[in-house]
Amino acid sequence: MAFDANLVLHDGTEVTGDISPTSVTRSSGSAVIDLITQSASKGLAAVLIVTAELAEASDTLLITIEECATVDGTYVEMARVTLLTDGTGMLGTYILRFLAGERFIRAKIDITDNDSGGDFSATFYIFIANHPFYVL
Repeated sequence: MAFDANLVLHDGTEVTGDISPTSVTRSSGSAVIDLITQSASKGLAAVLIVTAELAEASDTLLITIEECATVDGTYVEMARVTLLTDGTGMLGTYILRFLAGERFIRAKIDITDNDSGGDFSATFYIFIANHPFYVL
């Protein structure tokens, strides 16, 4: 991977089900990021790069950036990407700016396979970067 793996919330692994990581160890392409060890800044941006459309027009993808004081505790939403659907121009790059107040952040990935056919598929990356708008 060309990016620093320590700043990657999701690494492009194909998503076929909901993902809510609770570990800094990568699983299904996703991991929790520990801001104490990875970033001195609290002003951050989550960069979502969508590289392929969803399998069907009725499928949806919802990405929520969440934070928590502990790696496996109760996460609270900080930012959310508008609900993405097939054929609505979802390919591209989305940037979510946020202020992190807790130590751990994650990307919660929620999918809906509307025909329940088990044929959901999405491919994307989610990175974390410092954002100058929020530099303290």
